[in-house]
Amino acid sequence: GKPPVNGRELTADDVKYTYERFLAIKGNPNRPVLEQLEKIEALDRHTVGFTLKEPFSWFLDALAATVTWIVPKEAVDHFGDLRKPEACIGTGPWMLERFEPNVRSTFVRNPSYFVPSLPYADAVELAVDPDPSSNLAGWLAGRYDFAPQYGMVVRRQDLDVVKRRKPALQTSEFLWMITGVTAMKLDQEPFRDVRVRRAMALATNWKEILEALGLFDGHGVPSPAVPAALTEWAIPIDQLTPDGRRLYEHNVPQAKRLLTESGYPRGFKTPVETTAGFGPDFMDSVQIALRNWKDAGVEGELKLKEMGAFISSSIFGRFEKMMTTIRGGQLFPDTYLAALHLPGQLLNSAGVNDPKLNELIRLQRRTFDVTRRRAILYDIQRYLAEQMYYLYGPSGKVISAWEPYVKHFMPNLGNDYGGRLMAAWLDK
Repeated sequence: GKPPVNGRELTADDVKYTYERFLAIKGNPNRPVLEQLEKIEALDRHTVGFTLKEPFSWFLDALAATVTWIVPKEAVDHFGDLRKPEACIGTGPWMLERFEPNVRSTFVRNPSYFVPSLPYADAVELAVDPDPSSNLAGWLAGRYDFAPQYGMVVRRQDLDVVKRRKPALQTSEFLWMITGVTAMKLDQEPFRDVRVRRAMALATNWKEILEALGLFDGHGVPSPAVPAALTEWAIPIDQLTPDGRRLYEHNVPQAKRLLTESGYPRGFKTPVETTAGFGPDFMDSVQIALRNWKDAGVEGELKLKEMGAFISSSIFGRFEKMMTTIRGGQLFPDTYLAALHLPGQLLNSAGVNDPKLNELIRLQRRTFDVTRRRAILYDIQRYLAEQMYYLYGPSGKVISAWEPYVKHFMPNLGNDYGGRLMAAWLDK
């Protein structure tokens, strides 16, 4: 086998160690990705054996997830939690050469990469600039080869200006994985009543959110429990039940009627926790949702948390009444169903405990026939659309863009930037 960047060959023991550590880390929110593992064995130097607790149709997808990359034991022994840049040891196409916090990261070509002749680029530099105006100016000035937003995306509201300056720009349009998601405490009033949750959904205007955000400029679709970007598995909204489909149609009068029926003719006040750490577009969407809910009589009191405090508490269910955050990144639907809905899961922040739903989620995990599994997933999403245990933001349709001299590149979903770039080269 090829050596990782620390010069030692990756072996079956590394795989065994990584996954056992992954499952043993206390408070690991990604644990559901591999929780079906019963036993891992290094059968020989290059062969790993897996024993599962029960059949799990998504197992290969789970192994390919970007949260399950292999780490060497000696790195953990030396660096502990792997937060130091020196702990970045793997088998990817580039090696970390320099890390400047909140400024840039520089990577150089890995000469021992296991794919022959790749990568083509000698180095990759990732610049950090969270300000949309500033990073756009940097791109127009020629400092970047790709559009400056997350995922190599250009804000649609900037596209006309960019195309005038860069008429030969290459672009690709696709649905974004990242959407908003709002959790409500299901064991507390008023959210114990499904009519209240449905009223919140009816009050939310997903079209207004898409139209207001410069990334999307009105382009996108409503998203069910499985992000709409996962087109093979997410149910089209028009295939929901009539009751579920209606909850995606903005209807303030109907929302008020449901609140009245559930005992809140004058609405109610509720705290809403979130963080500004996800950026200005996310905060704009939060403000729109708060206005939408207020139109129906629900007054949300925004409580902002520092990013670190938020992701270490609120997303794990430690909030008062409501919490809104983002989801996305995993490329298979089981994560969005099991992690957010099965009892005992850290990310089941709403406190869902629905026996019918539990059985359906476990059934799709045991179903290997793709057509049958998709049918079960559609049934799950129909059921969840009616129950509204969470409120889901829309999936925006974004435009990825790159310079005309960038060759052999196309964007994709997920967080595997190495896989996305390893075959690209610059023709200039």
